[in-house]
Amino acid sequence: MLSKASKEHRLVIPVSFSLIENGRVTILIKNEYKLELLKQGILNPRQLITGSRTSDHNQLRGRGPLSSIPLEEKRGVRMVGKHCMRGGLIRYLTSDIFWAGNRPFEEMIANRAILGRGIKTAEIIAAAQQRLFGPFYRGYLFSRELSGCVDLITYFDAIRKRTPEQRYRAKAHIFEAVAAAFTTMHRCGIYHGDLHLKNVLIRPGNAAVPPEVYLIDFDKAVLKAQLSPREKIRNLVRFNRSIEKYRFYGGGITSTDQLKLCRAYLKGNSDVEPLLLKAMKRYRLMVRLRRLTWGVRTRGMSKDSHALP
Repeated sequence: MLSKASKEHRLVIPVSFSLIENGRVTILIKNEYKLELLKQGILNPRQLITGSRTSDHNQLRGRGPLSSIPLEEKRGVRMVGKHCMRGGLIRYLTSDIFWAGNRPFEEMIANRAILGRGIKTAEIIAAAQQRLFGPFYRGYLFSRELSGCVDLITYFDAIRKRTPEQRYRAKAHIFEAVAAAFTTMHRCGIYHGDLHLKNVLIRPGNAAVPPEVYLIDFDKAVLKAQLSPREKIRNLVRFNRSIEKYRFYGGGITSTDQLKLCRAYLKGNSDVEPLLLKAMKRYRLMVRLRRLTWGVRTRGMSKDSHALP
């Protein structure tokens, strides 16, 4: 039987989760973390995130404020607290206010299903919704931190200081690993609705250990039995669009690097090849148009690539 809170939020709560209400705040939390996170103040999620933002631990960056928070009863384990923010043009009207639906809760439940399909991603251990008025609310997510990982923008910024040969080798290894991660995701029937450079984390590895790739932020994901070739292409085009944007602001990725990614992906996805050439023609036109909007929207603003939407 669903609790009153479950009915209000129209959620089917998995047995290993709890839904807790405290005034205007509702928390969906994994039972194994419940007592510890309640002690640490998760009933005030905004304060827990802002009060922990005291260092640049692990260079955490994202669309919204992020904090690396130690789990006090699990030595060496940390979680990332995220204030959910809107992307796209709508963020200029309302950056962090959502209406209707239960975005943070739905993402947490989807995260459980995605982990169950064998995808490497960050485990979401709690989600919070803070009601404002009517159907409006703010959202917060708390996930286990992936130690030693950085997003692709941070990584590509960092390797600029290496020699051309070192950069070439590093990028070749990374794009092979990224293409393999996309292939696994698509074979598992997962369409990532917001696939871009910040949503791909890597643990770089070394000469003896290959890089590990983690995909995050599946709030717009669609889970199916099988993806069509067109859906796979749309995901690949979306990711390449974020590369174009990074390049527009001086990022260290070349068009040759993009071709490497596409070729590596095609090795395991020959079914998309007939559609790829048609998609790339439309893609080039789309990129030309978007370059105009990127220039207008950021005129006079900082070109720090981490601040880009």
